[in-house]
Amino acid sequence: MTTTRAELLAAGDITGLLARNRAEFGGARMMARGYYALGDRQLKTADGRDFNELFAELTEVMSLANDQQQRFTDVFTYPVTSPVTSVLQTVGGGADVFEVATEYGIPEASRLTHETLDLGATFQWYDARLGWTWRYLTDASDAEITAATVQVINADRENVFTDIMRTVFSPTTRKVTDPNTKNVYDVFAFANGDGWTPPAYNGNTFPGSHTHFRTSGEAQVVSSDLDVIIDDFKSHGYSAENGTQVVIFVNAFEGNRVSRFRVADGDRADFIPASGARFYAEGQLVGDQPAATFAGFPVLGGYGDAILNESDRIPAGYVVGLASGGRLVNSNPLMLREHSRIKGLTVIEGSRSDYPLIDSYFTHGFGTGVRHRLAGFVLQISTNATYTPPSLYVAS
Repeated sequence: MTTTRAELLAAGDITGLLARNRAEFGGARMMARGYYALGDRQLKTADGRDFNELFAELTEVMSLANDQQQRFTDVFTYPVTSPVTSVLQTVGGGADVFEVATEYGIPEASRLTHETLDLGATFQWYDARLGWTWRYLTDASDAEITAATVQVINADRENVFTDIMRTVFSPTTRKVTDPNTKNVYDVFAFANGDGWTPPAYNGNTFPGSHTHFRTSGEAQVVSSDLDVIIDDFKSHGYSAENGTQVVIFVNAFEGNRVSRFRVADGDRADFIPASGARFYAEGQLVGDQPAATFAGFPVLGGYGDAILNESDRIPAGYVVGLASGGRLVNSNPLMLREHSRIKGLTVIEGSRSDYPLIDSYFTHGFGTGVRHRLAGFVLQISTNATYTPPSLYVAS
């Protein structure tokens, strides 16, 4: 008795069903019955955009989005691809290696002392999928597809920024495992009093209890809080003379108080609003106003040697100082670790070349770590004696 195709399908006998179709119709006829040919498909959106063209455009959008995101990360991070990096923890200065010359004498050989640390950086793959089908794509407009993609881009920016902030605010040492060697490395925080002795700089020495996670002892921010951050950076060599820009981030709540700091009121420096802001000065302005933006953030103004950036991404009750050496400079405070071959947010096409957006997904592999333990400073505005990181950026 011959088994019908319906019976084979009901029994789940896919192998038998394929054999029956092949015997009855032959290979060519079977393919014609089971699959659309390329010419049968509507390879355009509802408003006429070619899918392959749109996929190429979205790939370009990913590239532009990565460039925009990098404007912030580049001035505070240094790119790495390995789980651990040995980093010199000094900036500027140096030992006395010259001596007075004599006519016949040979100078004594000098050997500089290198204060290096093996610093780990985390890494994790993240991906997202929008779940497009070919029927949806043929009915969707170019604008609908693009809007969905913008949501993914924004989510990726949020993910990267949040991971950076977790590293900035975390006072604890984490661990990372090299997947190839299985070696485990420390992902250090900024100086946190863990016994590590910071290198001396220009006569300044520091104990193993030296920490860059402190509380202010006051219920509200005062100008001396900013002085503490700026002075500490300078004591380690992070200053303009060594090519470093101190950037202080505050929430709008703290920003409102900072904007009222004046020498006439007993503060060490005047707050100077950024270029383009309304500026009412009691005296004469000496020098230039700070630029309106820095690394994609609106600049609130300047205080002493520091640029002040106001952002609601910084929790109220915290003041963050970062010392930037410039774009992708190795003295920057943080590391951004990415894969050696796949960098930034990437859209990967699905298995069907005629519909590349079907089964496509977005992926980004990255991680962060502290590169210079003395180039970041977090001050919690609190009367408590012990620093507590904000719940928004608790490191996992």
